[in-house]
Amino acid sequence: MTTATLNIQEVLTDVIPGKSKILYGVSWEDYLEITENLLEETHIKTSFNRGVLKIMSLGFRHDNKSRFLHNLITATSLALRVRTIPAGSMSLISNRVRKGADPDESYYIQNYKRASFKRELFDDETDTPPDLVIEIDETHKSDDKFEIYAAFGIREFWLYDARVLRMFELSETGEYLLVEKSIALPILTDEILTRVLNRSQTEDQFEVLLYFEKWLQENK
Repeated sequence: MTTATLNIQEVLTDVIPGKSKILYGVSWEDYLEITENLLEETHIKTSFNRGVLKIMSLGFRHDNKSRFLHNLITATSLALRVRTIPAGSMSLISNRVRKGADPDESYYIQNYKRASFKRELFDDETDTPPDLVIEIDETHKSDDKFEIYAAFGIREFWLYDARVLRMFELSETGEYLLVEKSIALPILTDEILTRVLNRSQTEDQFEVLLYFEKWLQENK
């Protein structure tokens, strides 16, 4: 769908739960207005890059995977005594590069002391971006997020497509390179997280968390 003059209310009322909507030729100003209208809508996420606006309405399966992965990171933080500050799906918006996204999960780890405890949107002129962002691909692809998060200088990006979790580190050239273990939490590898996340989709999630807790104790 291409739009020159965006009807904000029409766009927001036409979003189908569990589906994604893509608009082309969207102005930066319209994107900012939509973001402001969606501040309290936690089940809807957006991304904006080069005039392309994606609006994703999330469902239970997506949120369950995202929350389970958050539980794994929390368990790791406690087991290793590594301070992590979750920022959730805090909207990341940059007037400097005119890009924006709402990650499924985000964390301050190396820069936990610089985490922003405020209700306003992230401001790239004054705030430090999260150290780690995570995307769960359930109803849409996150290919555009590589360019967006790289523009913010976010060092680590995880992407789980319901089969495999992949980890990426931002290189000095500004591109994400595939890595096998986390930069912020080196005990975590793509292999162990893929295994545990996949098990959580078919087994009792509490039992899977206990398995992961035991694995942490044996490998820390």
